Amino acid sequence: MTWLWITFLVLLSSMAYAALSGAPWVPTWKRDIDRAKRLLDLKPGERFVELGCGDGRVTIALSRVPPPESQEGLGEVCTVGVELSIAQWFAAQVRRVLTRSWNTRFVLGNAFSYDLRDADAVYVFLMPETYQKLRPKLEAELKPGARVLSYVWPIEGWTPATVDECEGASRLYLYRR
Repeated sequence: MTWLWITFLVLLSSMAYAALSGAPWVPTWKRDIDRAKRLLDLKPGERFVELGCGDGRVTIALSRVPPPESQEGLGEVCTVGVELSIAQWFAAQVRRVLTRSWNTRFVLGNAFSYDLRDADAVYVFLMPETYQKLRPKLEAELKPGARVLSYVWPIEGWTPATVDECEGASRLYLYRR
């Protein structure tokens, strides 16, 4: 029984630490995942990173893209979700197995230490003050042409290429580096 309490406290502490670090778990709405997929327009072979992936629903959804016109079936994007909370990271791992998303991986780690140099697209749904801390990392590491999609809040100091607004839904801000 003691190990159960210890496990519970570790998971709860991990979630609290993530929330205090600017990444409380609030899931992206399914209808907004479809909008994100359309805006990012990922192509087979591209690399997608979600910083603060929570339970992995966005990372997994974006791993499957329409194939080039000359091919049938689904293409694949290499997708990576980075999560600070042990509980959410574990939930993402379970979702990965249940959906058989083998081209997806989840990293237990901090968004500020994950290397973004190979990313073609990055998705963030964090607190606005975290965007300000993350912006220098994005500017330093992302290659020219990389896309950044922020959910709900804009990244201060950047001009979005597209602001996607949908009645009754949160805004999506697409940036191109």
